[in-house]
Amino acid sequence: MLQRLAAVDVLVWRAVAFVVSAIAAIVFGFIYFSSEQAGELVRQYGYYAIAATLLWFVLLLVREWPDIKRAWRDMPRDELRRLLLLVGGLSIVAWCVFPFSYKVLFDELVLQATSWNLHRLREVGTMVRGYEVEGVFLPLFVYLDKRPYFFALLVSIIHDFTGFRENNAFLFNAVLYPVVLGLFYFLVRRVVSGRIAWTGLACFGASPLLAQNANGAGMDLLNLAMVVLTMLLAARFLARPDERRLSVLFLACVLLAQTRYESLLFVLTTGLVVLEGWRRAGRIILPVAAIFAPLLLVPSGLHNSYLSGTPELWELKENMDSRFAVEHLWPNLGHAVNYFFYFGRTILSAWWLSVCGFASLGWIVFSIWRRRPVWRQLDPTIVAVGFFGLAIGANLILLLSYFWGQLDDPIVSRLIMPFTVLLAFGVVLVLRSLDQVNAGIKNWVAMGALVAYLGWGLPAVAHNREINQQAIELAWEQQQVALMDPVSRLILTDKTTLGWLMKGQPSLGLNDAGFRAEAIQFHLDHGTFKEVLVTQRYRPVNAEGRVFEVDPRDVIPARFVLEPVVERMIGGRLVRISRVVEILPRPDETEEESVSVEEPALLPDSAI
Repeated sequence: MLQRLAAVDVLVWRAVAFVVSAIAAIVFGFIYFSSEQAGELVRQYGYYAIAATLLWFVLLLVREWPDIKRAWRDMPRDELRRLLLLVGGLSIVAWCVFPFSYKVLFDELVLQATSWNLHRLREVGTMVRGYEVEGVFLPLFVYLDKRPYFFALLVSIIHDFTGFRENNAFLFNAVLYPVVLGLFYFLVRRVVSGRIAWTGLACFGASPLLAQNANGAGMDLLNLAMVVLTMLLAARFLARPDERRLSVLFLACVLLAQTRYESLLFVLTTGLVVLEGWRRAGRIILPVAAIFAPLLLVPSGLHNSYLSGTPELWELKENMDSRFAVEHLWPNLGHAVNYFFYFGRTILSAWWLSVCGFASLGWIVFSIWRRRPVWRQLDPTIVAVGFFGLAIGANLILLLSYFWGQLDDPIVSRLIMPFTVLLAFGVVLVLRSLDQVNAGIKNWVAMGALVAYLGWGLPAVAHNREINQQAIELAWEQQQVALMDPVSRLILTDKTTLGWLMKGQPSLGLNDAGFRAEAIQFHLDHGTFKEVLVTQRYRPVNAEGRVFEVDPRDVIPARFVLEPVVERMIGGRLVRISRVVEILPRPDETEEESVSVEEPALLPDSAI
């Protein structure tokens, strides 16, 4: 009797502590600090908060390792071979067919710069400029970017062991790709047989979106991994609610919220999972991790407050003052239909998964409505995926109401990857029912997925790499500069300066060249830079494509006297690297900037 009373007292105190923690998290995360103060707190202390959360999560996950190892060890040998064959085959195709490259150039370079800052300074921020000082490349004018930084933190940990290497982000995603496939397999394996799970994995893994991101440096594949992992941990908790399983679930949710902006939605669905777990257990479970979880979410709240109060980070179009509006829903819905049911080879759409997945989800919704089962009769994994599906669906609606929410845009389509989890999960549930009627249908579904992937998916990945002209131009420019003598130089670039800063190369935007001309000349005179190079794009102005003019966005003031060094046709544009020969004195009166029109003679070391 005394032990029971003591247990009740402990629960009451934990409940009070949880309520106080939640209130404090809301106040300090969203109300107390201004947007500027919130941003500064994240910049200075965000690294330590998320690093502590990650360490705690890893320790709890290690504690669960015996259960994880048992699930792997109990798998039949033939099933394990089939799994390794499919995961290995999909991974090798993704790794070998397409080289590492930036898919969303500015976004991924910002993440690279943030990981550099976390590695060197333990500070959340992105450099604007950087220079070599006594042999050490140092950043200047660091600012807090809008993107969550869990991905950057993980990459920075790799940098801690190897030193900063640009390829670390690409390698991280390459390794993460088979991990995502494995997590999805173990999620669906909880509700279906091994052969049906294999078919579901074929439908899910044979997606051009996954292959695209497996060779990039973005945070979307990590977000997908954390979504599936948190689903799996939620299913384990509902199957046997206890403090240990709930603790690791809470911390996974906190890390998921730091992976992408919209992943904060999963905090709400995790709360629903916890309530359902309490109902199934017949008691309230509040481990220490649950009490601290709201406070661990404070950095996410501060970051969101900073973003909400910094409109210049929203990247809005002209005459827009809001990111979301109902008026965007209908046109974006048309783009969504075009994306999901596109049967060509230019959009990163897994049309086979869309056809099978939407039909399956429709059948499941109809069956649930017709039978109206109670929660107690549903499998814990289905309940967990259903709750997380609410957040995924809400995110889809939010994306469709976003001003830049056109899913058939290659920059936007990557955001739909969590929805493919629902589609593939729906397929395996339907196959479980149909397997009793026709055991061979799962083989046809798997074959269809792989044929669609090889015939349509991979050509779409190749097409989207070819049209990413900015990334191709930057890679060529960096290759050409790497072949030059290793002297100190400044690059005046027509693209983002981050591409050069990540190489340890000082760089300024062309827009800055005019009002920094005297400073550039000063450093040339004093030997800080031995030379200044300028990158520009020229566009054709006649039908024959032999007369070019500099792109209006790439015009440099006429005071800069340029000497062409190397040039190349990339797509329909001429890309040129020039050397600054002289910077003329500032004229007494303002002169118009020159736009050169010429018929360029390609230099011997250029290539078409």
